[in-house]
Amino acid sequence: MRRILIIILLTCPFLPAAHADTPGKQEACLQKLYAKLYSAPSDLARLVLNDSVCLQLHATLSQATSFEYPFDSLPFLGKVYSTDRKLRFYSWNYISDQGDYSFFTIIQRQADNKLFFLAQNRPSYMPDEDKTMDANSWYGALYYNAIPYVQHDITYYLLLGWSHYSDAENFKTIEVLSLNDNHVSFGLPIFSKGDTLLTRVVLPYSSRHSLSLQYDNIRKLFYFNHLHSLQNSDTQLPDETFSAYVLTKDGLKYQDEITLQSDKHEEKLPRDKMQLDLDEK
Repeated sequence: MRRILIIILLTCPFLPAAHADTPGKQEACLQKLYAKLYSAPSDLARLVLNDSVCLQLHATLSQATSFEYPFDSLPFLGKVYSTDRKLRFYSWNYISDQGDYSFFTIIQRQADNKLFFLAQNRPSYMPDEDKTMDANSWYGALYYNAIPYVQHDITYYLLLGWSHYSDAENFKTIEVLSLNDNHVSFGLPIFSKGDTLLTRVVLPYSSRHSLSLQYDNIRKLFYFNHLHSLQNSDTQLPDETFSAYVLTKDGLKYQDEITLQSDKHEEKLPRDKMQLDLDEK
């Protein structure tokens, strides 16, 4: 069934809209579809409804005016602008009867209203920190921040994301996104941790706890709860101290301990965090 789902979803973004209603009118349709998706009684019903969501959302976002439209009545759809407002990310997920998570993202580029569609070709997995990948090997995540990063006159985007790995573990990522014409790729060897150069940062942690991963624009660093393992366990727990990756002229350098100096650095939760299930407590 998962294979059938992927085939349907990979084809649906390229189908044109039957007619061009305003984003407001199409938002009402999406609201009903999402409500049905999250109350569906079976995996088969979710498959069919998510296919409809995909088609309708693509038709809606194909209109240039959609980039600035708020979509405020869609709380289960993550809507995040990059900090330079050149990209917009729409993320959602649903859970199967067996507890498997399925993630989907559409990236909208403001310059030409190009849409890039991401869907999993396999169940959610924890990506390697030393490999690059394309859209066909996407691991699945909900993205809640996107910061431009320029290297050799090429603009990449550093994405902060949340994903579900197992009943025991979730993970967050600092991912590097590259958009080149019609191609999406992930990963870039810019994260320095000791003598190791990483293409992305993966932070696995106990699903019974919350992990903060945020960007501090003033200090130019990505900070997160320090992780430690319990005795005789591989599961990592976040504590109340913080580590960071600091932006430098040569990339991002790991710093084992930092101090959050004032309340202005306290985590600001994304508006849709609870609806998007970014952390299960």
